[in-house]
Amino acid sequence: MDYPIQISNQLREYLRALRKERGLTQAALGQLVGVGQARIAEIENNPGVVSIDQLMKLLSALRVSLVLREGGSPPSLQATGESITSRKGDW
Repeated sequence: MDYPIQISNQLREYLRALRKERGLTQAALGQLVGVGQARIAEIENNPGVVSIDQLMKLLSALRVSLVLREGGSPPSLQATGESITSRKGDW
């Protein structure tokens, strides 16, 4: 499924919805990517200030990828077949 993104508010909605759809709490998602619950809450509330590296790690843990398209189409998130694995990172 595609989730088109034109503004960071849409990304905020999608991140929260995807996490819940995967049955993850903020704390559980934080454990998967090596950060605390507070950092996940901060990213969900204001994804416009997260680094691309951090966002990509989070999206990977949620089993989605960021797709950029030419021709004026907005970027979108797409579900991937990748399994969730632990990623201790440098956040």
